[in-house]
Amino acid sequence: MAVTAVSSAQAQADEPVNLRVTSFRQGSSWYVYGVTLGELLRRHLPKGSTIDTPPLGGGTANPLLIERGRADIGLSFSVVNRWAREGTELFDAPQDKLRALIGGLDQYYLGIVANKSNAGPTLDSYVNDTVSEPRVMLLRKGSFGSFAGEQILGEIGADENAVEDRGGRYTFTDFSTVKSAFPAGRTDLFIQVITRGHPAITEIAETSDVSFLEPKASTLDAMKSKHGWEQATLDAGAFRGQDKPLTLPGTTSTIIVSADMSDELAYQIVKTVCENQDAFRAGHKALQNFDCATKAWKSENLGLPLHEGAKRYYREQGWLK
Repeated sequence: MAVTAVSSAQAQADEPVNLRVTSFRQGSSWYVYGVTLGELLRRHLPKGSTIDTPPLGGGTANPLLIERGRADIGLSFSVVNRWAREGTELFDAPQDKLRALIGGLDQYYLGIVANKSNAGPTLDSYVNDTVSEPRVMLLRKGSFGSFAGEQILGEIGADENAVEDRGGRYTFTDFSTVKSAFPAGRTDLFIQVITRGHPAITEIAETSDVSFLEPKASTLDAMKSKHGWEQATLDAGAFRGQDKPLTLPGTTSTIIVSADMSDELAYQIVKTVCENQDAFRAGHKALQNFDCATKAWKSENLGLPLHEGAKRYYREQGWLK
C-alpha cells in the first residue's frame, strides 16, 4: 500500500499542470508578485506546465475567484481571508473551499493622511474635534481600501451618514483625483491600505503639508477584535511629514488556493517558493523581508486554514508542529 501511494504521488508530481494566478491590475505590486510567482513555477513545475498571470482580480475579488474555480492561485489579504472564511463583512456566506499556502509576504498598513500640518495626533481627535465638516476621500466603493476606511471611520462615529449630518461628505474616487485634491485643498482626509513608500502617498506627502495620523488605542483594539485586523508599526520617516512611528491596523498578503487543489501540487508550489526565496524576494521591494521559516505558516499571517499540502512541507522543515 505504501509503495503504491508513493508511486502515485510521484506520478502526479511529474504531470504538467495548467494554472491561472489572480492578482490585480497591471502596475500594482500584486501583479508583480503574481508574475514573479508565475516565473518561478514555470521553471520548477513539470515540463509542459502553463502558468497564466493575467492582470485581473483584486483584494476583494480574488477569494471569490478561487472559491468559484475561476482561478487556481490567488493573492489575498489575511484580514480579507478571515472575512471570507467567516462569511462576514464583504462576504454574504462563508467561502468554505479557501485554503492558504503562504502568508506574511509583506506588510500593509491602513494609512491615514490629514490635509493639515501638525494635525491630530489621532484620527479620532482630527475628525471629531479639529475638522467641523470633514471632507473624506476614499477609493471607489467595493475596493478593499474604501471598505477598510469605512470600517475605521465607523468605529469613531464618523460613518458616511454621521459626516453628512455635520455638513461634510464622503467622496469615492481614484488615486489621480485624490492626489490633485490635496494641494488644491479639496479634501481633509484620505484613508487607504498602503505599503511603506507607497507611490501615491509619497507624491501626496511631497506636494502638500500633510500629517500622518494613528487611531487611538481603543479604536485599534476594536479594529482587531471586531474586524480581524492585526496591529503594525510604520517606522518613522516612511513618508515626508511622518516624523514618528505610527501604530496602525495592519495586514499581510497571502497566497491562497482551493481545497480542491491536490496535496502534491500545493506542496510543490510551497516548496518552489520557500526554496527559491531570494528569487521571489527580488521580484518586488515589498517582498524583501519575506521569510518562509518565520512568517509563511503562522496563523496570524493567513486568516485561513493551511492546505494539507502546505502543512506537509512546513512540518518537514520543522516549522509547523
